[in-house]
Amino acid sequence: MKKELNEIKVIKSNNIDDLNLKIKLPYPYTKEMYRILKKENKFEQEYYYLKRKKDYSFFTIYKNKMNIFTFGKFQLFMNIKVIGYPCSLSNSGYITNNEKMMMDYIKTIKGAKLILNVSKNNYYKDYTLGETLPTCIFNNTYKHIDQYLDSLRAPYRRRIQKSIKKCENLKLKELKNINNDIYNLYLNTYNKSNYKLEKLEKEFFNKIDATKLVYFKDEKPVGFTLLKKADNKLIFMLCGMDYTIDTTDLYYFMLYNIIKYAIKNKCETIDFGQTSEETKLKFGSFLEKRYLYIHHSNKILNVIASIIKGLLEYKYSFPNYRVFKE
Repeated sequence: MKKELNEIKVIKSNNIDDLNLKIKLPYPYTKEMYRILKKENKFEQEYYYLKRKKDYSFFTIYKNKMNIFTFGKFQLFMNIKVIGYPCSLSNSGYITNNEKMMMDYIKTIKGAKLILNVSKNNYYKDYTLGETLPTCIFNNTYKHIDQYLDSLRAPYRRRIQKSIKKCENLKLKELKNINNDIYNLYLNTYNKSNYKLEKLEKEFFNKIDATKLVYFKDEKPVGFTLLKKADNKLIFMLCGMDYTIDTTDLYYFMLYNIIKYAIKNKCETIDFGQTSEETKLKFGSFLEKRYLYIHHSNKILNVIASIIKGLLEYKYSFPNYRVFKE
C-alpha cells in the first residue's frame, strides 16, 4: 500500500518483495532473511519503506502482547507494535539515512510503539528514551586460540581450561539440519529466558544459511549454537542447552568454541549478543549500549510512559574485570 505523508512516500506491506526497495540491505536485513522470518516467526509482521528525495527509511513492525515491565518486578501485558528485528539479535529493526524523518512518521502510527536496540541515544520530541540490554562485543586480534588463552590473566584462563577439561567427553559436530531433539534445546533456553520477545519455529534453523555447532554427550545433543559470519563479523545468533545437566561449564565451553571458530575464520569481531553479560565479559568482551524508545498515540498514556520510565528500562552494573594481562 502506498500513500503520501508530508511529501514522504510511504509503502507498507506484509510481503517484503512488495516494497521494491531501492537500497542495498546488509546482513541481517536481507530479503532472504525476512522471507524466512515471515514464515518461521509467528508474530504478524509488516514492512515499511519511506522515501523523500534522497532520504529513506526501512523498518519492520511486529505485533506482540508483552509485559511492559519486562526489566522490572511488575507485570502488565499490552499489545505493542515493536519496531525491531524479528529475531533475537542486537540489531535495530530499521535502516535509515534520516532517523528524524522515520521517528516523526512512527509517531503517526496508532497505538503503543516500542523501538528496540537503537545504537545512539538521540532525543526526539514526545518519545521516552531508555536503556535496553547491551550487546557484548569481542575484538579478535588473534592468529591462534592458544595466543588468545596466553593473553588472559591466570584466573580467567584457568576457568576456561576447567570448562575444556569438564567437556572433553563431548563431541562437537557441525550440522546442516537440526532434528526435534536439538530444536528442543532452543526451546529450553527460550522458556528459561527472562526477556522473551519472539519464538522461532524449527524450520528457521534448517532454512537459514548459518553454522550450527551441536554438542553431543553419548550421542545425545546437550547444547548447540547458531553462528553467522557476515563480512568480517561473527554473529552469535542463538543457542540452546539441556538444563537437566550442569550447564555452567557447557556454556563456557560453547563461548570458548565460538572464539575458536572466529579465529579460524578470520573474523575481526564477534557480536556475542545480549544477555549473560557477566560471563561474556569474563572472556574479554566489552559492552556496547543499546537504547529503546517508547511512544503512544494516546497523549495521556504517552505522558505516563515518560513518568514511569525507570520501571521500563534495563538497569545494569557489572564489575570492571581485568581479563587480559595488558
